[in-house]
Amino acid sequence: MDIGRSIQYVFEDPNWVKKMLIGGLLSLIPVFGTLIAAGYWIRIASNVANNQELPLPEWNDFGGDFMRGLRAVVAVLIWAIPLIVFAACAIIPAAATGDSAAGALATLITIGALTIAFIFWVAVAFISPVIIGRVSMSGSISAAFEFREILIDARENLVPLLITVAVAYALGVVASFGVILCLVGYLFTQFLAYMMVSHLYGQIWRRLRLTPRHGTDLSTGTISTDLGV
Repeated sequence: MDIGRSIQYVFEDPNWVKKMLIGGLLSLIPVFGTLIAAGYWIRIASNVANNQELPLPEWNDFGGDFMRGLRAVVAVLIWAIPLIVFAACAIIPAAATGDSAAGALATLITIGALTIAFIFWVAVAFISPVIIGRVSMSGSISAAFEFREILIDARENLVPLLITVAVAYALGVVASFGVILCLVGYLFTQFLAYMMVSHLYGQIWRRLRLTPRHGTDLSTGTISTDLGV
């Protein structure tokens, strides 16, 4: 994993500031804008996986980027279902009332459910580059159900995934200094940080030899406008 390259490459595109500003502005739009931004990061990762990291993608496919982002979110949510279930199991006992013995039992159940939910959250966050890669490159949500293949990929790439998580966290901390420039400044620095993390995603996808299929060409921006279930 080339961490230095993931940070440096952005600045080699002469139009990187304009592209970052557009992404930051889109991030101001709840849901729709955020999904478009996510789809743009997926295009960056795809280009890196295909050894075409520069120039950065143009903002010329908002509809396609929206669908890419939507697929990625749905795919991660599929894997997060156990997390949601255990979180719900934690809320129900916590809301229950009764004698002291029942209250103590409810507290234990809540703590246990929250602990398991947290473990699932960490696990899903850890393997999300693989999940998103398979769904994005296939153009189909069904790739999120390739549980065995995804877990094997994650097991064989533990170090790259650890590096990606660590760098993403570090860049997130650095990007938080954008708050000094008010919330808007944070959105721009955060978008820039994700552009860098996307490069690491692309490096992982390249290691996994994930390539577009089913007519999906992420590097040029052409993609089916359905979820591809």
